[in-house]
Amino acid sequence: MGAPAVLTPREAEIARMVGKGFTNKEIAKVLEISTWTVATHLRRIFSKLEVSTRAAMVARLLETKPVEEPDLAM
Repeated sequence: MGAPAVLTPREAEIARMVGKGFTNKEIAKVLEISTWTVATHLRRIFSKLEVSTRAAMVARLLETKPVEEPDLAM
């Protein structure tokens, strides 16, 4: 894989929602867009990240931007 893929703000929003377990239908409802539009965004994300599944997309994004550790100091 070459340079890191740059997602648009909308693609990043959809990717975060997929990571939280939202279905395409749920994403469409929340964002007030069609399921076709969600699918189009996902196809573009998959292409940019060179993946073919939702799980691989989330894994690739976690590789490039690790989840922040919670601050447990009191």
